[in-house]
Amino acid sequence: MNTKSFEVLIHSQFAFHKCRSEVHKYEDCRQTTSPIPKDPRLCRDKARELVGCYKEAERMHPLCLAPFNDVRECVFKADGNIFNCKKEAQQFVDCQMDQEKYQDFLSLSTDKQKEALQFDFFNYRGHFDKYS
Repeated sequence: MNTKSFEVLIHSQFAFHKCRSEVHKYEDCRQTTSPIPKDPRLCRDKARELVGCYKEAERMHPLCLAPFNDVRECVFKADGNIFNCKKEAQQFVDCQMDQEKYQDFLSLSTDKQKEALQFDFFNYRGHFDKYS
């Protein structure tokens, strides 16, 4: 399996979450009531804002490397189904959005919570497999 595609999926989920308003502004600019498409130059500023937001969202804080790896491992073991990894993905998004709050969260964690996560989708396949 290509884990690079999982990394792109995880980053794109976070980037869309962070840049949702810019995406909507750009799409609103592009919409027209006629079948003739708008001149792309009319939406250049909105497109630049959107690209800038995505560029900023792709930067990962070093503190967020551990939750990112947890999401990546979970998605890998879930055969690419990110919906099985909502909790881990949300933890990565929370870390990316506010690193200080996530650092406080880690400092208040117990030793049991700090242990490495175990993803066992094989034993619980009936709960996670859409084909069963």
